[in-house]
Amino acid sequence: MPDGPVVTVLMAVYNDRRFLPEAVESILLQSFRDFELLVIDDGSTDGCAEYLSTLHDPRVRVVRHPQNLGLTKSLNHGLGLAAGNFVARMDADDVAMHHRLERQVDFLRLHPGIGIVGSSRLIIDEKGAVLATAPALQDDVRIRWKCLLGNPFAHPAVMLRRDVLEPHGMRYEETCRTAQDYELWTRLLSVTRGANLAEPLLRYRLHDRSVGRVYKAEQLQNHDRIALAAIRRFVPGFEIAAEEVTQLRGRFGGASVRDESMDPAEERWLKRFRDLLDAFVRAHAGDPDAATFHAEMKLALDKIRPTPRAA
Repeated sequence: MPDGPVVTVLMAVYNDRRFLPEAVESILLQSFRDFELLVIDDGSTDGCAEYLSTLHDPRVRVVRHPQNLGLTKSLNHGLGLAAGNFVARMDADDVAMHHRLERQVDFLRLHPGIGIVGSSRLIIDEKGAVLATAPALQDDVRIRWKCLLGNPFAHPAVMLRRDVLEPHGMRYEETCRTAQDYELWTRLLSVTRGANLAEPLLRYRLHDRSVGRVYKAEQLQNHDRIALAAIRRFVPGFEIAAEEVTQLRGRFGGASVRDESMDPAEERWLKRFRDLLDAFVRAHAGDPDAATFHAEMKLALDKIRPTPRAA
């Protein structure tokens, strides 16, 4: 892929006019300049098309769908059109840090065995005020472990190698309206390694139209189905039922998918979680970070006082 830009920044847009200019500007002002911004306007009706038509930067390429096809199909359309060696995802309501592309390109060039790199992020509200910092797990073994019960990458913060995606025909699963990124990562990590940069490279916006809020129930249902497939993929031979995955996710998953009504100290589920941990570490015994990770996790779990099962 020698003739295209180094990076394709892929952004799918649907009625995001309120936040879109800030998102676009954060890409066009990046310190790294060799990129195309590929915008898939998925049938917006709120003025996005009119705004995008005012952009005269030659690095911007806009493709418009006459009707809304949904995020998953829009992203797959964009992957098929991408010309860059690397594909950086970006959402129309987030803000990229000035050095985001530079940091991720440098990392991938230095680590040819890594096929996907994300980053930590700052969580912001509708007005852009910082609410919290969301640190990301950095090394491959911890990323794979998190993948068993949750999404280890912030979708709009990732950069992917096209030479990993294309030979394996990797695309988003179009039956997933939500959690399509999580599903793709579980397959992608079976053919490459992953990493996250500790530096927050994205301002990730929460607002009332966020997918995680609008489609919460559907997202959790998809999430648990994907988690079950991830466990079977990364911990071969470990027997677990779909209902058990839901119980473990509710107690030990990430903050966005945990269920406050589920007690992580309940003896039965704490033991089941330990069983999963031990099986995962055995399956990844060849990873140089596995032993250290195992010791850290055991120490953390030892601090949880089990709640005896009710008689």
